Amino acid sequence: MNAHSRSEIRSVLDALKGILWVAVAVFILALAVQAGTYVANVFTPQDTAAKVGKAPVATATVMPVAPTPTSMPLPTLTPLPTATPAPPTPTLIPEPHLVARVNGANVRLGPSTAYERIGYLPEGAEAPITGWSGAWWQIVYEDTTAFVFGDLVTAYGVDGLPEVAAPPLPEVTPEIQVTPIPDPAPVWAIDEARWIDVNLSTQTLTAYEGQTPVKAYLVSTGLPQTPTPTGQYRIWIKFRTDDMAGTDYYIKDVPWVMYFYGGYGLHGVTWHGNFGHPMSHGCINEPNDMAAWLFAFADVGTLVNIHD
Repeated sequence: MNAHSRSEIRSVLDALKGILWVAVAVFILALAVQAGTYVANVFTPQDTAAKVGKAPVATATVMPVAPTPTSMPLPTLTPLPTATPAPPTPTLIPEPHLVARVNGANVRLGPSTAYERIGYLPEGAEAPITGWSGAWWQIVYEDTTAFVFGDLVTAYGVDGLPEVAAPPLPEVTPEIQVTPIPDPAPVWAIDEARWIDVNLSTQTLTAYEGQTPVKAYLVSTGLPQTPTPTGQYRIWIKFRTDDMAGTDYYIKDVPWVMYFYGGYGLHGVTWHGNFGHPMSHGCINEPNDMAAWLFAFADVGTLVNIHD
């Protein structure tokens, strides 16, 4: 390479160096301008204020100030009225009355089953009590003085009630009073279409049609202290059920009752099964099935022949 070529190359390199230095100077100048702008923005009051406005500001909480109490007069309290004690509620004494229990109660004209039955108090029925006689209460029933047995009802307010005398039973007609009870007769001497024979020695009952026995079975008649009367009687009334009572007993709804002499009767029993032995207060106790059969067999007026 000649000297002229070298000189040209060197001129080109020098030009490039100059351009490079100018570019570096421009770059440095740009950086300086940028830095100056940043510094100016940081330290100018407007920017600081703007920057402060963007930052969260801690707001002081203002506590409410309690008002200064004003001296006010206290209200005058009105005293409560003194409670006046209520007068005591008087204890009500119930009027003497009774309430029929679960099985109800028959109403009779006197304190015994010997008196006529005139009505019936069903369960829960009430009646005023006016007195007592033995184990019976005297009541007012449909404007009539009557009696019910005490074990069949619940009585209230009965302290101090008077004891009353039992009303007289209806008098027996003179004909019945003067007519003697016929003696019992043997079977062959009785001429009846249907009749009943009771043997106290064997504790048996036999139903007859004429001279022919139709049915015979064991019964229970009166105990020695309450014997069954002997003689010839006739059934005077029949009840499918009836109440029976004495000085030491009361039996409600005795089944298949046929009275042949006052309160003596033939009837079924529900309280024992000891047939063939004396057990009763004078009546003739029968097994219930036999009592039902005899009730259908006999009529009012049927002869009952009772003997030892």
